[in-house]
Amino acid sequence: MKYKLFAVFFVFTVLTSSCTKFLEEQSQSEIIPKTATDFRELLMGSGYMGNQEPTDFLSRMDDDVDLNIEWGAGTPYTIVGTATVKTDYLFYTWQPQLADRNGLGDLISEDPASTAYYYFYEKIMGCNAVLDNINTAIGSQQDKDRVKAEALAMRSFYYFRLVNLYGAPYNNNPQALSIPLKLNSNVTAEYTEQSTVAKVYEQIVNDLKEAATLMDPLPVARRDFHINQPAIHILLSRVYLYMEKWEECVAEASKVFEQSSVLMNMTGITTGYWLTYTNPEVEWMFGAKPQGGDQTAFIPSPDLLSVFDQNNDVRLKYGITNSGGTPLITKYTIINGELSQCIRTAEAVLNRAEANVQLGKLPAAMKDLNDLRRTRIIGYTDENIGDKAALLQAVRVERRKEFFLEGFRWFDLRRYGMPAITHRYQHEPGEAVLHYTLKEKDPMYTLPLPNSILQRNQALKQNPSGTMPDRIGQ
Repeated sequence: MKYKLFAVFFVFTVLTSSCTKFLEEQSQSEIIPKTATDFRELLMGSGYMGNQEPTDFLSRMDDDVDLNIEWGAGTPYTIVGTATVKTDYLFYTWQPQLADRNGLGDLISEDPASTAYYYFYEKIMGCNAVLDNINTAIGSQQDKDRVKAEALAMRSFYYFRLVNLYGAPYNNNPQALSIPLKLNSNVTAEYTEQSTVAKVYEQIVNDLKEAATLMDPLPVARRDFHINQPAIHILLSRVYLYMEKWEECVAEASKVFEQSSVLMNMTGITTGYWLTYTNPEVEWMFGAKPQGGDQTAFIPSPDLLSVFDQNNDVRLKYGITNSGGTPLITKYTIINGELSQCIRTAEAVLNRAEANVQLGKLPAAMKDLNDLRRTRIIGYTDENIGDKAALLQAVRVERRKEFFLEGFRWFDLRRYGMPAITHRYQHEPGEAVLHYTLKEKDPMYTLPLPNSILQRNQALKQNPSGTMPDRIGQ
């Protein structure tokens, strides 16, 4: 996807003055955005993610991965001891310095621009610049409404990521401090204090609801890399799920299927290229793959593999490949440079199923679960699980299978009660294999703020995970 855009011009603006003042001035090298179309292009360049994923490290922290210790045993080459593995050591073993150093002992950067925190706020600033000026743009009201809705949805998307990185899980401590809220593009010298988890979620919900109100009356656009109506409702159902607002979650998930004719479609996942717009279930594509690094270094964990039907689940067939007895992750078999993350209707089905279980509406939840499984498991026969706890577990396992290594698992584990996880690690070939444990409700489930950010905003308070002692392997 190509971005012609106002990115350089925009960055200069937000660093030196308010966007409003900037729009009144002329530039020697760029076009000043005036029309709704101009602002949509500005948003695409400065508010959408592009081919980037600043949180790919999360794929090293959950229970879906395992270090490939056995690779190359008895041969001149092995994964253990390589720079690729050591670089990710701090994430993989949940060390308190993970925000500031890599496993080689190097300072990641003193520049905050290298952090996920900075990246998401930079994108939020892009959204804010559009929101501050779109109402006075030239164009039809429908065109302006679409741009405004996209900007609101994208801002909420980034705040959702941020609050789940650096704030406590909503269902654990909604009054805990999390991240600052910045809702305009004005540059200020004042330090910005953190808002509570509850306040950030409130803003996320308000943004998504306003985005849906603006965009729902408009024609649904698909496959143009802009967020659309079904994707907005899927996101809102996800937020309500995390907030445990079950009725609202069901309502938003159901709206998706008022706007999309594709519930589940087997043809969407009969090749290895199913996380693309060729899959009719996909409503929006964004970002680079969330599984970073060498696919031979960190492989699917035995626990993840155990939940699949080994012979008939097409997600396993096209997501994990056996290479000489070693399972390798091949879910992102895409051309470099292509967007690879997506929001698709399967999430609406699983969000609704989980919420209905919590509401005691087991038949409705079971129907959604069976509908999904029929399109994922060859020869599947419908089941009937009548126990609430068992059905809830079945839905959550299905969610794990559906979205493994798509950036869901770490956030889901947080809302599931922050269970204990153990990772095995070997520093050099021949050394002892050590086991590192993330304890139940461990402070590291809320990530430490990078020091480079704390130094530049002295109003921020570090999370407890940032002051923990080093985690020792056993």
